[in-house]
Amino acid sequence: MADELKQRLELKREFDEFEGFKTLESFISAEQHLHPSARGFFADIIRRIGVASKIIGSRVQRAGLANILGKAGSKNVTGDEQQKLDVLANDLLINTLQWLPAVAGMASEEEEGVLRLPPHPDENDTYVIMFDPLDGSSNIDANVSIGTIFAIHKRVSAGGPCTEEDFLQPGRKLLAAGYVIYGSSTMFVYSTGNGVHGFTLDPEVGEYVLSHPHIRIPDRCWCISANESSYRNWDEPTRRFADHLRFSDDPRYRGIRSRYIGSMVADFHRNLLYGGVFMYPADRKNPNGKLRLLFECAPLAFLAEQAGGAATDGVNDILDIQPTSIHQRSPIVIGNRQEVELYRRFVEQHRASSA
Repeated sequence: MADELKQRLELKREFDEFEGFKTLESFISAEQHLHPSARGFFADIIRRIGVASKIIGSRVQRAGLANILGKAGSKNVTGDEQQKLDVLANDLLINTLQWLPAVAGMASEEEEGVLRLPPHPDENDTYVIMFDPLDGSSNIDANVSIGTIFAIHKRVSAGGPCTEEDFLQPGRKLLAAGYVIYGSSTMFVYSTGNGVHGFTLDPEVGEYVLSHPHIRIPDRCWCISANESSYRNWDEPTRRFADHLRFSDDPRYRGIRSRYIGSMVADFHRNLLYGGVFMYPADRKNPNGKLRLLFECAPLAFLAEQAGGAATDGVNDILDIQPTSIHQRSPIVIGNRQEVELYRRFVEQHRASSA
């Protein structure tokens, strides 16, 4: 036992000292070495998502030239108008991942149910993947940054095809989560519980290169990201929280900016690097929130906590919520831990005064 621990610590030291021209491929291999018993099944999933994202990114860049802008003429299961690129990205991810023997199933924001794949003989090394193929896709035609969000759970059901139980796990049990943002450059940002790391796609060599190791949310609230046109429909503690950030005399909030893109990936990515808080609370129109717990909220909450931040629905940590349905929605406030905890206190005080 002591020898095994010593070996793992040595591998961890080598991983932390691994410098130079680091590609996503070499980084994944280095992470895999932290687990001597790993056989590469899990690492293959991350690799394949990286490959799929390069293809999606290429299609996004050529969208205006290849007649793949605009609506697809259909709606997804939650009633959102599907864009042509939504459908293309969804199909690409499914086709890229379904041939991996360790993938037991997939769930997509664009699909009504889960996609069950033939069971692998070794039930101990099978996983389920959840993804939002193109977050912020309503902005595609305006050439605004959009992204792909993904999350990976180890299956918990025993034998046979996977079940919904495998997907309906709290975010706290995620093995990995990440996103790819398609903007002025394409970035792959992910975590397996060993910090958050960002890789920028070098178009000359076609590889993701480590550009943002060990990302930590700066300890400042540089901006607030929310659709403030919905302010009148927010509940009282949410309005009070937003007013506090914008109008407080607290030195922490002097000079705070409002920045809202309308693409959760883009807003979260900026706040991850600069510091800030993203809000999509419940309102009169969406009393249960608008964003999907499994496909958007939990994966980004996992990254936020790994980067020193937090995420809440106002009462619970997002990662502690037990999902009850695949397309469950949730309110979310995510970003700097100090501001997330402050929002929770506003909600608690309001509940106490209303009791």
